[in-house]
Amino acid sequence: MQRVISIIENSQAAYLATVDSQGKPEIRALLNLPNPKKYKHLAGKALKQEGDTLIMYFTTNTSSQKVARIRNNSNVALYFCEPKLFQGICASGTMEEITDAALKDSLWQRGWTMYYPKGKTDPDYTILKFTSTKLEGWYDFGPHIFGGEA
Repeated sequence: MQRVISIIENSQAAYLATVDSQGKPEIRALLNLPNPKKYKHLAGKALKQEGDTLIMYFTTNTSSQKVARIRNNSNVALYFCEPKLFQGICASGTMEEITDAALKDSLWQRGWTMYYPKGKTDPDYTILKFTSTKLEGWYDFGPHIFGGEA
C-alpha cells in the first residue's frame, strides 16, 4: 500500500472518470491535493488510509459538469500516474460533495481565488470526498490489487 500512496502523491494530476446520464464515461483532470510537493499544507489532510481503503479530497467548481454527474451517479474512478516510470494506480469508489464549512476552510489554499473569486465562502467552491472500494495498480513490473475483487 505504501507504493500505491507514493504513486498517488507523486502524480502531477488526478484524472477523474465520471458517468453521464446516458452511461457514457468522461475523464477530466483535477488538482491533485494529495501531492505534498504541490500542496504541502494539505499533507495528512487530503489523503487518508484506513486499511485497504483510501479517502481523498479534491476541489472543483460547484457549477461544473462533473459535480452534476457525481450528483446523478456517485460511482467514479481516479487515475494517478508517474509516466516516466510507467507506473499508475486506478482507484475505483464513490465521490460525494462535502458541505462542511470547517473542512472546506481547512482545505482552502491561498491562490484559489483564481478559481473561486469570492474565496472560501464562494458558492462555486466545492470539496469532493472520494472513498475507494478497489485499488488497481501497475508498478514494480506487475499488477497489484487492493480491495474489491482482489
